[in-house]
Amino acid sequence: MRLLFDEAHSEAWTIRPELAREMQPAHPGDASYARAAEALSERDFEVRANTDGALDGDTLAGCDVLVIAHPSDPKWERTTGVGSPRLSTQEIDAIEAFVAAGGGLIVLGETEQDKYGNNVNELLGRFGLGLANDTVQDYEHSTGAPTWILGELTGGARGRAGDLLARVGQACFYRATTIASSNGARVLARTHHSASVPGAPLMVASEHGDGRVVVLADSDLFGDDCIGEL
Repeated sequence: MRLLFDEAHSEAWTIRPELAREMQPAHPGDASYARAAEALSERDFEVRANTDGALDGDTLAGCDVLVIAHPSDPKWERTTGVGSPRLSTQEIDAIEAFVAAGGGLIVLGETEQDKYGNNVNELLGRFGLGLANDTVQDYEHSTGAPTWILGELTGGARGRAGDLLARVGQACFYRATTIASSNGARVLARTHHSASVPGAPLMVASEHGDGRVVVLADSDLFGDDCIGEL
């Protein structure tokens, strides 16, 4: 299985430790997915970064799963420093075709999604999904701070596609937004009823053609500082 992490659209995360040190010299873990990439490689995934190319058909032909992790205008986040956080119409068309043909797409959003200047909601709209502009708080189901919320896991039942949360017992979302769905997407995690936005999706999976789209309402949970917490 070949995973491609896009780093050519001003993403706030990188799988390359040397770039993470440039992005966040005082604390590289705030920009690093290196531990996530290592964990995937240890499980026989082939992991690489798209460092400067467009997400066109040729680029996507070399992978099975595309990961888009929180593109941002540099005024809000330290970023990879390459490209615009906005995907072109041609790139959105290519990604949609890639998923329909059997590819996987993982999109990681962030709290106050609207301010970052990306257009991932234009992409997600192709699949009947969208990221809201929330910052969820939950004083009853959280760890460390009321914005570090524990999701209610709801997607463990097995089916044709298998258990997408196999061996997952808890998931903490650090300053999360919520997800809107108009296509009957499978909700894998949602906010508890004690949250400021109760019962809202935090992680969803949706089939599209022969492929699948997974959306998460926070990107920090896979960062170096947080991936080992639970």
